[in-house]
Amino acid sequence: MNLPNSESRLNRRTLLVRGAAAAAVCAVPVGWAQQSGDRWRLLVNEAVTADLSISMLAMRYRGWAEYMGSQIQNKQVLVDPIIDIPRFVQQAQSEQKPLLVFGKSVNQLSKLVRDHGYQPLVRRPEPYKAAFIVPKDSPIQNFTQLGGRKLLLPDTYSATAAMARAEIRRQDIREPYMSHTRFQDSVAGQVAAGMAEAGVVNPTIARKWQEAGGRIIGETQPVVNWSVLASPKASPEMVARLTNSLLAMNGQASGGLLSDIGVKQWAKAERKEYLALLEYTGE
Repeated sequence: MNLPNSESRLNRRTLLVRGAAAAAVCAVPVGWAQQSGDRWRLLVNEAVTADLSISMLAMRYRGWAEYMGSQIQNKQVLVDPIIDIPRFVQQAQSEQKPLLVFGKSVNQLSKLVRDHGYQPLVRRPEPYKAAFIVPKDSPIQNFTQLGGRKLLLPDTYSATAAMARAEIRRQDIREPYMSHTRFQDSVAGQVAAGMAEAGVVNPTIARKWQEAGGRIIGETQPVVNWSVLASPKASPEMVARLTNSLLAMNGQASGGLLSDIGVKQWAKAERKEYLALLEYTGE
């Protein structure tokens, strides 16, 4: 099957990055070997928070991979960054499953937990809430006035979009005219330019929107935030070691690695949190 040119280029770039984005050490049973026989993958997806290249993402997470390897003895952990959300999910479900998955599309992570046996390790402690934004001079004051309005959402596969649709159902709002653009910051930009009457964005973009004088008319229910999952094949002992190593990053041992990836600290994750998210979104 011939891939479109853009997809072919992406595949070639990913292979190049895997070779260049070296990582770390990780001692796991021989039967766990993936692809190269002595390497593990850290599959990363930043969802739709920024238009970053594969190589930039690989460099961002390289230090973290090195830390994880240094905690679990002498195996390489290669950073495998995937920008496209469906392709990220496809890679997570492939036969050669990664040892670790880190993602920001928590609805997709939740489906990996519920349907594909992935094991939650840690998450950001604060809950994730998407915000409905409007310009400061908008006549829209609350959820009830969104009916029939032009509402802009990020990528349809993103957690933000899934939660927006869930909240519209929960609030029993007459369905607005919903459209999508790829990135979160594009949502804010187009709402500011008058190309949509309202938008739904993540907490970071929502805070910047308010600081610039825009308004937030409501938020979604809080759900589990960015998370790290372990392969379905990971033994209970390996899950415990990985979890402890991640939680140890909250101290001084990891230096500035957490801030490098936009996380203040980790908290232990529980399976029920991911099931609750999917109950909310109806996925």
